[in-house]
Amino acid sequence: MSILIEVALVAVPSALALAGGCTAWHLRGCLRTERRRSDRLNRHAETLARQLGAAELILGQIADEVVPALQAAAVRPGAGQGVDLALPDALGARVAERVRAVVDSVARALRQVQYDADTATGAQVSEVKQEAETAAAEARRVADAAAQAAVRSFATSLVVTASRVSKQISQGVRQHAGGETYEALVTIDRLVQQLLLDAQSYVILGGGKLSRRWEATCFTDVVQAAMGHLDGFERVKFEESDVAVVSRAVGPAIHTIAVLLDNALRYSPRSSFVEVRLQEGHHGLTVRIDDAGLQMNREAVVAARRVLGGERTEPVTRLGAHPQTGFTVAAVLAREYGFSVDVEAPNAYRGTSAQVFFPRDLLTRVPETPTPASVSAAPLTAAATTSTGLTVRQPGAALAPRPDTSPEPTSGPGRPDVAAAWADGTRRARQTPTSEGA
Repeated sequence: MSILIEVALVAVPSALALAGGCTAWHLRGCLRTERRRSDRLNRHAETLARQLGAAELILGQIADEVVPALQAAAVRPGAGQGVDLALPDALGARVAERVRAVVDSVARALRQVQYDADTATGAQVSEVKQEAETAAAEARRVADAAAQAAVRSFATSLVVTASRVSKQISQGVRQHAGGETYEALVTIDRLVQQLLLDAQSYVILGGGKLSRRWEATCFTDVVQAAMGHLDGFERVKFEESDVAVVSRAVGPAIHTIAVLLDNALRYSPRSSFVEVRLQEGHHGLTVRIDDAGLQMNREAVVAARRVLGGERTEPVTRLGAHPQTGFTVAAVLAREYGFSVDVEAPNAYRGTSAQVFFPRDLLTRVPETPTPASVSAAPLTAAATTSTGLTVRQPGAALAPRPDTSPEPTSGPGRPDVAAAWADGTRRARQTPTSEGA
């Protein structure tokens, strides 16, 4: 018993000491572990504190610098390249990546907003511009229509007045067949015919029609009637033809040939002639007008063909302060009545040539009417003339017909046969006009 007690007394303290040592060792290990954990937590806390400070710094930079820079970049040409952003190392890779993603998202949103705004503004500007252009075009159309109506009305009144004056002059010519009075009346009538030609041109440019109706007329009389409108008619040498133009195209044919002859006479020397040739072919008849004057250059020929071919059409209000209406009027009549007009240079005389082509549907034949013997017996060469070569006609006298076999006259300006031809043409042109919508 005593031995057990002694063993117990020795063993228990030893066991307690051992247990205490183990406990102490365990506690020491736990303490070291907690110290390491505390150190890690402290380091993590410091890292978080640094990241928080960096985050506050970068958020301030984003608000104060990055977003305004993105806004400015979005409205500049070439926007969309982004903005350089310097991130501190304290943020860490993941946070830095998220911050960059946020900045890029803001940049895309700003660019999209700016694009939408620009698109909407561009569409509105385009719509407003289109509306303005439409309104301007309508205003021009209304102004052109009003100007054309005014020009047409004024020119029509001039045509009516000139026709009345020409009629009175024609009566005076029949009453005063002698010398100076006759010559003065014929000169005045030629000026009136020129005025009538110009006024009719502006009626056509104003959208009106020629006011005179004609019967089917042979091209010889058409050319003579055209000559009756011109100064310098005695310089025109023309061929004769029994081919006629249909009734509805006689007036336009006369007017077109007259304006082309007027151009040829104006731009050629007074010592030269203007030739009119009539060439009938399979498809129709061509009136060719050749002058030996100022040659049109290549650019002028191209521009004239564009006008005559209908590629370039302009209202009367856009012809300029000093309009050249000849080709424009010829083009309008050609389109409306079915013939065609062309020019070329140089011709055989190194001048300019104009051609008017009349297709078969505009051609016809006029039956010949017998001439009274008393009239045909009167020789044309016996007619008296004025000092300028104009034929003095007796009241009621008629012009003798020209034989088809007679040679082409070669005498100079002022020859009686040309004066008689002109008088015949102007007499035909002085018929009383009847309106057909001028």
